[in-house]
Amino acid sequence: LMVEQLKFEIFGDSKEQKPVVIAHGLFGSGRNWRSVAKKISDLGRKVIVVDMRNHGSSFWHKSHCYEDLAVDLLDIVTAFGGSADIIGHSMGGKAAMVLALLYPECVNKLVVVDIAPVKYFHDQSDYISAMENVNLSLVNNRNDLDRQLAVTIDDLTLRAFFSQSVKFSQGNEKKWLLNLSSIKRNLPYIMNFPKLNAEALCQSLFMRGSLSHYVSDEYLSSIEKYFPNYQVATIEGAGHWIHAEKLSEFNHEVIRFLLD
Repeated sequence: LMVEQLKFEIFGDSKEQKPVVIAHGLFGSGRNWRSVAKKISDLGRKVIVVDMRNHGSSFWHKSHCYEDLAVDLLDIVTAFGGSADIIGHSMGGKAAMVLALLYPECVNKLVVVDIAPVKYFHDQSDYISAMENVNLSLVNNRNDLDRQLAVTIDDLTLRAFFSQSVKFSQGNEKKWLLNLSSIKRNLPYIMNFPKLNAEALCQSLFMRGSLSHYVSDEYLSSIEKYFPNYQVATIEGAGHWIHAEKLSEFNHEVIRFLLD
């Protein structure tokens, strides 16, 4: 069942090879991936960076399960020729994995960034509450926003990341570019991974930060079950946001894999 199409940004105009589609993580948007997209497009690839549903400029919807997120990505891949290399981070990585498992013909190579096909147990609802509790009418700039988020969120980097999702427009209008109520309601699905009786034979690169716990060695068997042709790259000194923390090392690994 087709809903709306995801909003996206295109980098490069190559028609020589398959395009690359990038799917961001929870609370993010395509903007977080512009520098990676630019780097890959400089090497002669067309790169499509999407805003996932309930995020950024894309449509809001009451459903946020991975089967639906995969169909959203399928729709984009279909619009750009029917087969693509897919890069997905965190939530976007799970959506990309489900895409590869359910629609294998449309995924050429798969890059999954710091996430595994497993259920996670850390709680994100405190972050959502912190954002819901911001009184936007008292916010005139990012500093005001940061001050309000700081009441409950100690981590400066996280606050800066969340505050990117408030849109300031003419006439002092402010709004969240996140459908917080839908994301909150769907957290059980977002933290889980659907039970799929499938495997994807595409070449798959699983990247993890050495300081992150998202892709621990105990999860490698789950990865291998779904993605037998997988390899792992560990980026030293990086946490969960590898592409933000170690951009050049990240680009090096991804480009090596995609151009191989």
